[in-house]
Amino acid sequence: MSSKVNRVAASLAFAAAAGALVATAAAGPAAAAPRHFGPEPVSTRLAPVQAQSTNWVNIFWRSRTPVCNAQVQVDGGRQVAVSYPGMRRSTTFTHGDNLRPGRTAATPIRVSTFRGSSNVVVLRATMSYTDCGRHARTQWKRVDLALPVINRFHPGKPGGHNRPHPAPPVHHGQPVHHGQPVHHGQPVHHGQQGGPGPR
Repeated sequence: MSSKVNRVAASLAFAAAAGALVATAAAGPAAAAPRHFGPEPVSTRLAPVQAQSTNWVNIFWRSRTPVCNAQVQVDGGRQVAVSYPGMRRSTTFTHGDNLRPGRTAATPIRVSTFRGSSNVVVLRATMSYTDCGRHARTQWKRVDLALPVINRFHPGKPGGHNRPHPAPPVHHGQPVHHGQPVHHGQPVHHGQQGGPGPR
């Protein structure tokens, strides 16, 4: 009688173990590849900038769900000073603070690099936003972005110092025209259309 009970108990234990193994295998892919529906950067690698210079850089975002009231702040640590259009404390999309699903929008920031050597600086970006619901609560998205800093120089002229190349050309609707000097406190209006530089 006891041997029969032992066989039944062993069979039940084996069935439970097999069921747990199947459940783990089924949950594995979902756990390994979580789906993201909120805002996220199109790329975590930003456009390169010239060392020891000030440039406008765009962070491009996309989302599978509606985004409202978006505000972005970026921390460049000790290597990069970050400021925002209109001398504000944060930046938002160039067309407003909302982002529709399937669309792409840019948040411009102004970066001033201090070091003269080429390197890649990590910028820590934080976006606060809501899901556009009637009683939506503020949510946060935090991402690390890579900013390539390039040091390129012209040969020095006799009796003078080496001069750096101009900043690389801007892309994707950057709010400052190529070749246009950037001054401290220069305003950038949201919704401004990009166009060719001055002739």
